[in-house]
Amino acid sequence: MRTNLPRHLASALAALWIEHKTVRREYSLLISRGNRKLARRLYRARVNNAHFSECIELERKLNKADRRYAVSLNRYGLKVGEIIDEMDQLLKLGVRRK
Repeated sequence: MRTNLPRHLASALAALWIEHKTVRREYSLLISRGNRKLARRLYRARVNNAHFSECIELERKLNKADRRYAVSLNRYGLKVGEIIDEMDQLLKLGVRRK
């Protein structure tokens, strides 16, 4: 019996990618304190040590409430990223239902 499971997984994966991008964009805007040019640069940057150190430095300048929100956004983004990785592995394995 053929199912639509891979198609449903693919659409769910696309929705999770959109969510991940939205969270990353909001995080970038938050730590840049509304500076759109800096937020765009942070959003488009590759994730490497220099990027992390710059983000941490900008987070330290935030007030306590904003810092707490930035940490919660970061945690949520990591959880979404883990789910994306798991779904991607399922799609690569070619999930089929009998």
